[in-house]
Amino acid sequence: MAHEDQLHRSMLDHLLHCHLRVFSEGRSYYYALKRDYCPIKYLYELLLHNPTNTSKMSASDPISLLVHKHDIISALIQSLSTCQLHVWNKTHGHVTIEKSMDDRFTYEESAKSHLDLLSLLLKKGYLYLILKRGQELWDILITNEKASSLDHELGLNWFITCVDDFNRDSQLALFEKRVSKLDLINLSPKGFECYKLYFARYNLERFRRTNNSSNDSNVSTLSN
Repeated sequence: MAHEDQLHRSMLDHLLHCHLRVFSEGRSYYYALKRDYCPIKYLYELLLHNPTNTSKMSASDPISLLVHKHDIISALIQSLSTCQLHVWNKTHGHVTIEKSMDDRFTYEESAKSHLDLLSLLLKKGYLYLILKRGQELWDILITNEKASSLDHELGLNWFITCVDDFNRDSQLALFEKRVSKLDLINLSPKGFECYKLYFARYNLERFRRTNNSSNDSNVSTLSN
């Protein structure tokens, strides 16, 4: 990978720096390095340092390759589901913030790494998350019977901060098919914030479409 001509120089420099750090640190830092060396966090750092100056990705851009050739978004969501099931089985359903995935990372760290990378891919890649993937993510973190309170808060926060990573049709459908099904009586503050946000987007989009339809009808009547 480090020898591909298509990598930006700053990304290549960061890649080599990370490799050098892993192999040159003294043995006294072994466990700290092992903890830091998470593939998802590592990929996040690499992409974070990959400069993006245009509003359109080229086919050879690392994010485009990861998303379109390797379907990393689907893989990330599936990986998150696997992590959730693993920690659920390991704790017999008693998932807490400090619960460890593999004696290196807590479940919270692992879940956040997945969600942070997903957000970065969408924002730096100028991409919308398709409705199907958004629904899958919602089902994993919000409605799944194995979703913990930690999952709920992480998921709700992600859907709040990434609302603009869905197109308007998807925002509308997400509210109708998922967000509107939330139990309003037992919502947490974060849940209420999420509901309020998508409800506002839903009403705005419905108003826009109704208004456009009315204008089209008026134009049609005048032309007759």
